[in-house]
Amino acid sequence: MLKDLFNNNKYLICAGLSTFSLIFTSISVISLSKSFNEISTDLEPISAWAESQNECITKTFRIDGQNTQGIPSKVWSCNGGGQ
Repeated sequence: MLKDLFNNNKYLICAGLSTFSLIFTSISVISLSKSFNEISTDLEPISAWAESQNECITKTFRIDGQNTQGIPSKVWSCNGGGQ
């Protein structure tokens, strides 16, 4: 009896399963996009800080416009070290 019910309605059953699969996939994609949006919002201050650090490092010189101390000294200076 169950086999006959399945054989008579197998296309309808498969269509229903496909529909549920698409619905759950859509919900998953929406959830992931919200998560990515939250992560990108949380990382925005770090991105702004990194940009300001890069700008400071490229504009910082040590003696007569010559980089005599290297990148670690520039980073130290840009982060409040030095005189």
